[in-house]
Amino acid sequence: MPREGAVDALRALALLPVVAVNWVGYYTGPYGGPLGPAQPEGSAMGLAAMFAVAALLASKGITFLTFLFGYSQGLSRRARGEQAVPVRKRRMGRLLALGLLHGLFLYSGDILTLYAVCGFITLRWSGLRLRQLRRRMLWLAGLELAFMLAFTPLVLYYDRPAPAAATVGAGTWLANNVSGYLSSQLVQLTFGLLLPLGLMAAGLLAARLRLFSHPRWRPALARCARYWLWRGLLVNLAWGAALCVAFNTGAGRWGDLLYGYGGFVALPLLAGLVPLLVLAAQRGGAFMRALQPAGRHTLSLYILSSVLSLALFSGAGLALPLGTAALAALALLYWAGWVKLAPRLNGRLPLEAWLSR
Repeated sequence: MPREGAVDALRALALLPVVAVNWVGYYTGPYGGPLGPAQPEGSAMGLAAMFAVAALLASKGITFLTFLFGYSQGLSRRARGEQAVPVRKRRMGRLLALGLLHGLFLYSGDILTLYAVCGFITLRWSGLRLRQLRRRMLWLAGLELAFMLAFTPLVLYYDRPAPAAATVGAGTWLANNVSGYLSSQLVQLTFGLLLPLGLMAAGLLAARLRLFSHPRWRPALARCARYWLWRGLLVNLAWGAALCVAFNTGAGRWGDLLYGYGGFVALPLLAGLVPLLVLAAQRGGAFMRALQPAGRHTLSLYILSSVLSLALFSGAGLALPLGTAALAALALLYWAGWVKLAPRLNGRLPLEAWLSR
């Protein structure tokens, strides 16, 4: 089955927020984050960069990638039929192994482990009726929201441990990273599993409906973009401003609490922006065409970003004392470099080839 160009382009674009937030928030890890106070303290440029990252990027990439993960599962089911289940099961096993290695030895904020666990759970969901998928999507998202509201007091009484990502010494850094990874995965798989499952169900539903490829959806996508884009932008600008105030005035607990709702806050903006981008891809827009090759190598883009952050920012590497604005600029340059390089790459890179084998 031919690849959907819009999905590849969207996948590449969704990696920009992931890399930017990981790098900008690197010095708050492995126990805190993903964002913290702007650096250097009192820098107007640092504050401006933090606001831009918080309002426009934070939680958007990981939320949308989760949806695209379910969408890809739906495409695989459509292409392979019942044979898709064993193929996806094998891939989820490999993804889980890669996530464990990545989280333990490279970056404690790994997202591959969560995707693999959710992927195992949703393996056979693509065979559900559309009504069942829609009901499951809504129930999972609603339960996650209720769950978070019920446990809000715990966040406000939780003391964030001191940052340890830049601790000097490879052994000390590794011990902190392993501890941070295991604790974050425990929290994620205990308290934060329902929304990703709901987003994957939404992706499966969208793939079944051929939302990003069938012409019949174009009027609905255009209406959705017009209605949600500016509303979602206003919501996220307000959320980003609140995060900046919380993290830079010593109210870190409130910042952590606000960030916990980031997946829900991102949804209105994504509901307006993604249809706009899909329509641009269907019209053959130059920007979306340029992103498509990079969308075939997002796993390598993600893993290499962790290798670079380990080498440049951690105490096991150079521990460069970079400010928030510099980190955001470096993340943008790294991502743009991948987009520029991707058309020159022949075939799949080793990680993608191994995962799809």
